[in-house]
Amino acid sequence: MSRETISVAIVDDSDHWRQQIHAMLNESPHACHVIEYDGYGSALKGIQQSPPALLIVEPGIRQGNGMEFIRKMRLTQPELLMIAFSRQDEHLYAERALRVGAHAYVMKGSPPELFLQAMDRVLDGELFVSPPIEDKILRSIAGTDIDDEPDPEKLLSNRELEVFVKIGQGASSREIAERLALSIKTVETHRAHIKRKLNTPTAAALVRCATEWVEHTQVA
Repeated sequence: MSRETISVAIVDDSDHWRQQIHAMLNESPHACHVIEYDGYGSALKGIQQSPPALLIVEPGIRQGNGMEFIRKMRLTQPELLMIAFSRQDEHLYAERALRVGAHAYVMKGSPPELFLQAMDRVLDGELFVSPPIEDKILRSIAGTDIDDEPDPEKLLSNRELEVFVKIGQGASSREIAERLALSIKTVETHRAHIKRKLNTPTAAALVRCATEWVEHTQVA
């Protein structure tokens, strides 16, 4: 038996992915009343005026900070259930999203069944990540991933980690600025903070560290 109609808000700047989410919602046993937002600013205003029961959000929207948006939603709408449905690599961002307030993290391109499973779990009051990420989080809690090397995932802020990954993928400061909608000066400031936190004294050392880390973690 299907549940009562639930209100769902989608926050994503991609028309394609908003359509895909609609298609998956149509396959769920829940009747959904859906409203769409193409940016964090409009979503903040709309959700404050008319809070949905479930929020499906892309943390990687080009304009804005998705993790900060999720954090604000958790603070201002503590009853709101949130699924981060993202193109960003779950190995890097799933745990961070849960820490700031999301109830589930699902990567775009995953089987629709995984998204629907996440939705059901969240509506039942549970948390959800994919099995590999659940295993990673449990291993981290158990202390089996202890390493003497500085860990970018633990030491860097969300934005610094984004910049670090782009450095490891071979992007210049100008390219990073364009991709993340930042100024070059801001990117250079992030690079300086990353160098200090990871103890990489030179630009070449930072690039080498980032490249090796991206290759090791197989970031897409």
